[in-house]
Amino acid sequence: MITTNNFKELLLKLGFLQSGNSFSKEFPAVDAYLHVDFNKQKLIYPEDKGLKIKERQICNFKANENFVVFECVCRLFEKGYKPQHIELEPRWQVGHGASGGRADILIRDNDGKPLLIIECKTWGDEFEAAWKETLNGKGQLFTYAHQERSTQYLCLYASDLEDGKLKYASHIITVRDNDDILKRKAAENPPAYRDADSAKELYEVWKRTYECDYATRGIFEPDVQPYQIGKAKYTVEDLQTVTEADIQRKYHEFATILRQHNVSGRENAFDKLVNLFLCKIVDEKHNPNDLQFYWRGIAFDTYFDLIDRLQRLYSDGMREFLKEDVTYIDDQTIRDAFKFFRNDPDATRDKVLEYFKQQKYFTNNDFSFLDVHNEKLFYQNAAILVKMVQMLQDIRLNGDQQNQFLGDMFEFFLDQGFKQTEGQFFTPLPVTRFIVLSLPLETVFSDEKNPPKVIDYACGAGHFLTEMASQLRRLRQGQDVSRFYSQFYGIEKEYRLSKVAKVSAFMYNQDEINIIYADALARHPDIPEGVFALLVSNPPYSVKGFLETLPEAERARYALIETVDPKSYPTNNAIEAFFLERARQLLAPHGVAGIIVPSSILSNAASVYTRVREIILQNFDIVALVELGSGTFGKTGTNTVTLFLHRKDDNPAPANHYRNRVNAWFDGDTGKDGVFADAHLLQAYCDHINIAVDDYRTLLQSNPSHGLLDTEIFKEYRRAFDASSEVKALQRQKSFQQKSAAEQQAELDRRFIQFAREIEREKLYYFILAYTQPCPVIVVRSPQGTEEMKKFLGYEWSAAKGQEGIKYLRGSIERIETPLFDPKDRNNPEKISTLIRRNFEGQAVSVPASLQPYATVACLVDLLDFSRVSFDKQISLAPKIKVITQYEQKLLSDICDIVKGVSYSKNDEVDTITQNAILTADNITLSGRLELKKIVYLKPDIVIEEGKRLKKNDIFICFSSGS
Repeated sequence: MITTNNFKELLLKLGFLQSGNSFSKEFPAVDAYLHVDFNKQKLIYPEDKGLKIKERQICNFKANENFVVFECVCRLFEKGYKPQHIELEPRWQVGHGASGGRADILIRDNDGKPLLIIECKTWGDEFEAAWKETLNGKGQLFTYAHQERSTQYLCLYASDLEDGKLKYASHIITVRDNDDILKRKAAENPPAYRDADSAKELYEVWKRTYECDYATRGIFEPDVQPYQIGKAKYTVEDLQTVTEADIQRKYHEFATILRQHNVSGRENAFDKLVNLFLCKIVDEKHNPNDLQFYWRGIAFDTYFDLIDRLQRLYSDGMREFLKEDVTYIDDQTIRDAFKFFRNDPDATRDKVLEYFKQQKYFTNNDFSFLDVHNEKLFYQNAAILVKMVQMLQDIRLNGDQQNQFLGDMFEFFLDQGFKQTEGQFFTPLPVTRFIVLSLPLETVFSDEKNPPKVIDYACGAGHFLTEMASQLRRLRQGQDVSRFYSQFYGIEKEYRLSKVAKVSAFMYNQDEINIIYADALARHPDIPEGVFALLVSNPPYSVKGFLETLPEAERARYALIETVDPKSYPTNNAIEAFFLERARQLLAPHGVAGIIVPSSILSNAASVYTRVREIILQNFDIVALVELGSGTFGKTGTNTVTLFLHRKDDNPAPANHYRNRVNAWFDGDTGKDGVFADAHLLQAYCDHINIAVDDYRTLLQSNPSHGLLDTEIFKEYRRAFDASSEVKALQRQKSFQQKSAAEQQAELDRRFIQFAREIEREKLYYFILAYTQPCPVIVVRSPQGTEEMKKFLGYEWSAAKGQEGIKYLRGSIERIETPLFDPKDRNNPEKISTLIRRNFEGQAVSVPASLQPYATVACLVDLLDFSRVSFDKQISLAPKIKVITQYEQKLLSDICDIVKGVSYSKNDEVDTITQNAILTADNITLSGRLELKKIVYLKPDIVIEEGKRLKKNDIFICFSSGS
């Protein structure tokens, strides 16, 4: 909004000259001037040149609307309108002295007749409210038109200065009759302007005959001559870029149109909106000097012609950009088919054209917001379509620079209009940017001659790819980066989203990006394996039955499939684990990745998740783990962790080498210790678990010493061994019972040693993999409090009507304030993204004081727990701290009973409250507090052991979960 605070900035933008506290500008072409006196707060117009002012209150600073009027008059002088033809605040009387109101600007033509009345409003809510009143017949414009009956045009006008750029909006209504329209609608007996005797009747003519038709261009544009209102042709120069203020307003306009016309299918509406986006992109690219994506007004356009133009644009776009053929046939093609007919070709042709018209227009098409199957529904849908086109027609989608507000707006439509299916949640743009800025892009994109391959294998709407391309453009300013874009690949299994992703790439002039409609878990001829230098993605999670859609040959390529019972294929939902193994297949040695997964993947003890952690530890260096809380993704409350990974070398693969070395040690072969110089690794492991290395070597010789067996962990091994089902079964065997006590003990001891050796073989192997990782792990954990979380993310989510979606705390992503990243300075040392990127690059990393509440640097071995019998490779986000205390340390199991929780099937859950209430780990916060926010109720006939019910003074512990 233009106010006293930015009025001086506006004047300088308009070319005014400053002298002290006064500003002035001359317009010699029309012999006019404008002055502003800030000391007296006066707006001075050229009354001595013939400009008329009926009311003086328009000449002061008391109303912000006055600044809009002043700017509008400046624009009129620039266009060539003469001061003697302009009247400000004209006033009319109605009836017995009653006021007829005051218009802001009245413009007369060269004959002195009223031509145009302009009503000025401040930008935003006031302008929108005034236009809404006009549409409802309650505004002032038609009252003014009634007072000056020879007026031909009305205009509602607003202007604003945003981020140093001047913008304006004009809604122009023609209030003179169009005889062609009256003739076309003669059967409906349409009212005419010439017969209207009141403001209400003028409005009724506009509504009924001219269908509330208006133009958004036709007065102030460079190719429009003064005193000649209207445009016959539109160009890209008429378009404006999306601003921050437009985002919610455009979506609110979209939602209002749907509500007004009772359109309930939001997903279908969004699909059609995407089709319109595609049409507009094609139009701007191919028809910059004669745009076709415009409703030209009822006097110059028809619904049939508009849809025909849109269908042609859509067909061209689908063929050119998505490589798909969409049938498009125009009238001329039908006419040409009859050129060789001899007998009465015109009658036959006309009849076929009539049938063709019915088939083409009176059925569903790619722009059907309603279900169309007859002429009446066609016109109902066309009314919606025109409003949608008008909503988008003045926005510029293509541009050399990425318009972040355009991305935000598109994301806003996407978030509200696309139902997120099972396991699917879209990545907010700030999170996308944080992850991309955390990756070592300078290193990845260093070779211009051999552009690296980049992939998002669950690309959704394409956020990661377009953000990556945007950051690449910033890194290589002024250079042609299209060769790099051609190596960007996105895979999306949902067809509609794959189209959205491609449209998104077009909007950012990243046409070369490859979007593939396919299942990313299966091989694809365009996606070679082992060659991608960078992978960034937010793959789906917890999707049941995904294995059934994979062919058997594809399933067999995954090591994880060995952990899944074929009988469970219909219900298995561990899709995120398979996506992580897929990352191993796709990435080249030394490739880097940023992948968002549920936090539970680090700790879930199920065999498929244990196996995927093994795959990660064997094949990747873990550079960073960033946990983002439940406020991150809006509609989903899932806690997530972003894995920042660096692919280990394949030749030789460290995992294979160290597996061989560990096996050699457990086979008693130390002959190559000198060759590989790795005996220190065994010493490091023994130091880590606080066992003397000489004692540990006795285990390698299958003859553990008393000192080793007397350690706490080996006592735990023994207890677990003695309590195991295998030992119980052995002791029940008749052959075992026939042995002497000494023989029985010897058999048990032999089996126990083998039991302990296998556990330790695994532990030593994964310790070495973690210990030899060349970089530490940066661990980031978001805060828990709602307000703290907002500050951490830099945004929040709103569900308020008209305010839905993401809300940046400082207005936009370009001004966002968050410890995650700096939108202006990607190298800011006080941001987490910089720490992670430096860790990727092998630089020394220390956490500044400002980030210490969120980030720590840890050795990977301290995130693994080697102190338990069960070693399922859980990765903790709380680095292990060695506690030095004067008190004796004991295991919990030595001093209390540990009762494991209830196991139940999803089919046992019910929506109603029962006596069987289950508290999941979601009720334990990351700070260790119990907050009842997710209670699961089981069927009342389910019998729960009494010992598993919580009682007073019980301690509720989360043993393994995402929390």
